[in-house]
Amino acid sequence: MSWRIGISSGSCADWPILDILPALQASGATGVELGTPPRHFDPWQDQQVTAVAACLERMSLQAVSIHAPFGGMLDLADANPHHRHAAIGAILTAAHAIKRLGGQLVIVHPSDLERHGQDVDARLADSARSLAILSENCRLAGLTLVLETPLPHLIGGQPDEFAWILNRIDHSARVCLDTGHTALGRSWHRFLEVAGSRVAHVHASDNRGQSDDHLPPGEGTIDWREIVRTLHAIDFAGWIMLELQRPRDDAASYFKHAFERAATVLSDDGFRPPGATP
Repeated sequence: MSWRIGISSGSCADWPILDILPALQASGATGVELGTPPRHFDPWQDQQVTAVAACLERMSLQAVSIHAPFGGMLDLADANPHHRHAAIGAILTAAHAIKRLGGQLVIVHPSDLERHGQDVDARLADSARSLAILSENCRLAGLTLVLETPLPHLIGGQPDEFAWILNRIDHSARVCLDTGHTALGRSWHRFLEVAGSRVAHVHASDNRGQSDDHLPPGEGTIDWREIVRTLHAIDFAGWIMLELQRPRDDAASYFKHAFERAATVLSDDGFRPPGATP
């Protein structure tokens, strides 16, 4: 089975999305995930959404998903209800944008709050309540809410916490497995077990086991052969989106290299680097 591999635009936070789409097209990818950093793509701006739609059509690029705004005062688990409501509103705006662009998946973080010093049970409950609202709204709009597996030190970043949230929201909500996050928590297999048939999307990046480096697949220590094997085992048929670090120089060459590298590593003939860990 050959999976569809796309690239997220979110790594280019300081570059307008219309400037970066040509580099994504030049990579060979046909699908994109739209990032929503403020200086990159603003789903609140109707003219910008219209311009992106025209650019995607002209370049024959498919808008697969949107990574909804997150962080700061836009956190679904925030103790302040005003912040939670702002986060819900921002995500629904992003959902409206991806629907206009012909996409289906709305990628969200359960939370970006660090677990240390938090009332974890209370924050998980707030996240679940926020996500229940979002999952229902997305379902009614004909879209799919997709929960991304967080970094291990964040609220919801432990598999049992993630499972607790997942079990309290509508089954129409799906899961995005992040290879970098799960590698740092050594929890890829457990998150696969928790998500079960709800796995709909993969964020793919590599790292060296210490931080979320967002390297192209095959340039860190993740065991990509095991990733491939386990995705085959669950008959995964969604998109694999590359979430990469910011290009240092020529964005087109960087994305082309990363895409070709990923196509090799994610094939059935992919390799296993020395010391790799799933």
